[in-house]
Amino acid sequence: MMASDRIDLAELYKFDEIYWIPADRPAIPSEAPFTPRETPQSTLEVELPSAKTSVVEGKVSIPVQEKPSAPSGPGLQASLIDEVKSIEPKVLQELPIVTCRLVVVGKINPTEKERLQLVLSAAPVSLQPSDWQVLEPTDSFSLSEFVEGTQAQIYVFLGDQIPAWKEQLPEGKISQIGNNAIYYFPRYISSLKDSEKPLKLAFWNSVKEIINYNL
Repeated sequence: MMASDRIDLAELYKFDEIYWIPADRPAIPSEAPFTPRETPQSTLEVELPSAKTSVVEGKVSIPVQEKPSAPSGPGLQASLIDEVKSIEPKVLQELPIVTCRLVVVGKINPTEKERLQLVLSAAPVSLQPSDWQVLEPTDSFSLSEFVEGTQAQIYVFLGDQIPAWKEQLPEGKISQIGNNAIYYFPRYISSLKDSEKPLKLAFWNSVKEIINYNL
């Protein structure tokens, strides 16, 4: 080959024939200028965002339109509980049946009950355990409802009482509700100290008076 017939390799890169396999060579003139084509990678970079967007939108729209989620949490649970309570019928509390003459009303612990037994069994009162009964105050009833519902003859209120009841119970005095004798002593007998002898005597004298009052 003559030197003038030789083609520099750099000149070959100006044409696209060098990149093609003969069987896949496109039917274009070799003199056509090289025009870069978009590769599959660049096409994917453009199309993928829209494809992802459509998929995400589909996932969001389906649960919102077809399967709406029910609200949950403490607020819903509390509202459901309140609704159930409003539907349920209220159970009225019943007063206990009293078959004795005297009822002691208060939060009486075992120690207080022992002291009361000593006081009420002493002469001239001389009450037996079956002659008196202990009941706790309840705010489900008014004072008059409590007294009329239990139907004892004598009521001795000791210690802390329901505020609405205390307004109707004169301290240290014997009073009446209907045909029932009422006495309110604002202390518990077991809490009285030796130095509080006047209070002990006041309670003792009132108990003797209220028992004799109902004989």
